[in-house]
Amino acid sequence: MLWILGVVLVLGGVALFAGASSQRKKLGLMQGTQTSTAADLTSLAASVAKDIGAGSFAEVAEVKGTIRCEQPLTSELANTPCIYYSMHVSREYEETYWDTDSKGNRVQKTRRGSDTVSQNTRSCPFQVEDATGRLTVDPSGAALTGEKVYDRFEPGEPRSTSLNIGRWRFDLGSFAMGTGRRTLGYKYEETIVPIGRPIYVLGEATDSGGQLTIRKPTKKGTTFIVSLKSEEELTRSAAGTSKGLTIAAAIVAVAGVVIAVLSLLKVI
Repeated sequence: MLWILGVVLVLGGVALFAGASSQRKKLGLMQGTQTSTAADLTSLAASVAKDIGAGSFAEVAEVKGTIRCEQPLTSELANTPCIYYSMHVSREYEETYWDTDSKGNRVQKTRRGSDTVSQNTRSCPFQVEDATGRLTVDPSGAALTGEKVYDRFEPGEPRSTSLNIGRWRFDLGSFAMGTGRRTLGYKYEETIVPIGRPIYVLGEATDSGGQLTIRKPTKKGTTFIVSLKSEEELTRSAAGTSKGLTIAAAIVAVAGVVIAVLSLLKVI
């Protein structure tokens, strides 16, 4: 039944081609959208409001500047002011289990694993400040690219009945440890987008909510990017990923077709 493997590989190739196409679309949108200033978009929105009424302006826009926020979030682990954070705490464990070998004998083995203790992701509106002014950004639904500011592993079980890092607290009494599992330690990770840093934003500028804001585009399939990486870094990454996925897709799809055909012809 090797033809089934061939079909699976062909479908995998199609999925890889779709991924490459998505990256090319993202690359084309970044390269095809001219960078606007806060003053440019504010003036354009005001002009549209004057002609056809407030709340009518909506345009794909790319802005670059510095992150400003009067009421920032505070990340849970690093305790750092930011406009976005994603934290994850996991328990690393080791357990023994029984398996059957090729001779039918029961053998005891050891394996490692992990389970999630806690995770949380939050973001808040902020402003992008350039030389001409500020624009509000609502990052909800964006492909956010931040930086990892916390990556720590603490071996063994804690001395108390709770875990405490920064503002984060967790009562281990409510966490099922799992029968037969020996705790190796706890891993803490957190990624944030801190305030005061250069930011790249590509989204939809609109005044439909009463204030000119860049947010997730209403058109499905349109890219929304909020990133600490520069446009140049993002375009290089998208181009490289697209090329890699295209090559992989071609190899996988051709291999799938060859296997399927040879299997149906009963050559293999």
